[in-house]
Amino acid sequence: MEKLITVFTPTYNRKSLIPHLYKSLCEQDCQDFVWLVVDDGSSDGTEELLRSWMAEGKVDIRYYYQQNAGKMQAHNRGVELCGTEYFVCIDSDDYLSSPTVIRDTLAFLADNKDVLSRDDVSGVVSYRKMLSGPQGQFPEGVKLATLTELANAGFNGETTLMFKTSVIRRFRFPLVEGEKFMTEDFIYDQMDEQYKMLVFPYYSQDCEYQADGFTRNGWEVLFKNPKSYRIYYNQCIRLGRGDKSRNMRMYIACSLIANDGKMFSSSDFKGYLLLMLPLGFYQYHRLKQRKW
Repeated sequence: MEKLITVFTPTYNRKSLIPHLYKSLCEQDCQDFVWLVVDDGSSDGTEELLRSWMAEGKVDIRYYYQQNAGKMQAHNRGVELCGTEYFVCIDSDDYLSSPTVIRDTLAFLADNKDVLSRDDVSGVVSYRKMLSGPQGQFPEGVKLATLTELANAGFNGETTLMFKTSVIRRFRFPLVEGEKFMTEDFIYDQMDEQYKMLVFPYYSQDCEYQADGFTRNGWEVLFKNPKSYRIYYNQCIRLGRGDKSRNMRMYIACSLIANDGKMFSSSDFKGYLLLMLPLGFYQYHRLKQRKW
């Protein structure tokens, strides 16, 4: 029978962490999935480790190496390479919550086949359990919702997002010269404009943010990728996401960090940009103080 799920993992120099994920995949009581790994230029022996696991034959592993281009480009490639109906990203420092995750997820997909066949449904949202800190709960009685609707209803926890491959392929992270990261919200906000997700109140994976990860180093990541964040904040204004004033202040601040002379040419809201320039400069100086 054709497999339905691809577990996708982008990784970069996480040889010491990824074995925990591999162990959780080996322990699944249903091996009806593909593990697709895109190695974003690791130099710590990750390739040798993955190839040794492929030789073991315990998990159906598809391994691909690429020159270091960043997590978002690894994600783009993973979507392109995916050959199953569903695509779910599990980072190399996370792992499946129990030995029955794949089996339980397949049962949920089968039970909700009619809903998932709808053109306005992009996939399934379940819980991603933080090992430290509180875990939010989905609003009671909600079956279909966008991520924005869940947040507006009070949900503030971490999520596991399983997408129809046919849908996620329509959304790509842009390639920004000299930069390697863009927030995942860039494509999730676009998807919210067109699709809802089927709510599955189930713990699919466990996670704990690493000291060198993107989440714990947010301001440093922004300073390294200002043009990417400028694109994101411009989109936030266009889609009406969050506070318009803050988004424009951040757009201006990111443009000043980028220092590429494209603040005005890259904006869809030039009049509002002019109005907000003083506050944008103030935001820039505040960010510099926070970073250093």
